[in-house]
Amino acid sequence: MNRTDTNRGTLGIGEDGTFRIHFERHLPHTPDRVWAWLTEPELLERWLPGCSIDARHGGAVTFDFGEEGTATGTVTAAAPPQGPDGTGRLVHGWVWEGVPDSEVVWHVEPTGSGTLLTLTHREVLAEPAAEFAVGWHVMLDALSLAADGRADAVDAAWANLEQVAGNYM
Repeated sequence: MNRTDTNRGTLGIGEDGTFRIHFERHLPHTPDRVWAWLTEPELLERWLPGCSIDARHGGAVTFDFGEEGTATGTVTAAAPPQGPDGTGRLVHGWVWEGVPDSEVVWHVEPTGSGTLLTLTHREVLAEPAAEFAVGWHVMLDALSLAADGRADAVDAAWANLEQVAGNYM
């Protein structure tokens, strides 16, 4: 099985009864390090150029994909990894023109070999979900590559776009 198959997300009705996109990625880094890749502008730029997440309650979120469009939102919860369980959670809105507003939840949890990063995009319509899932898949690939030290993380991840799209379309 290739990397795009093993990292495939799921689309369907979640436990809360809403349609969602869901990914689980195992990263060989500490939760604090993964959190930094999600929230520190200079690290975020390495895997998600043109995007920003102000990881504090009420902070602005912008995912600028150029000609493809821009998603915006506001952070509604931000809890960096801490405490005895070492988990963290970041929740923000997702406002994309032409579709109802939805929510993205990032969860980091320590594992014996690093961190389980979970991304759930929920209350999304089934029709754009496949396209959004392709984007999330490629972005999470870029995050993984960047966190592993690949300088070409963005280009390497997006080079697999056609293969990744085949998993969802």
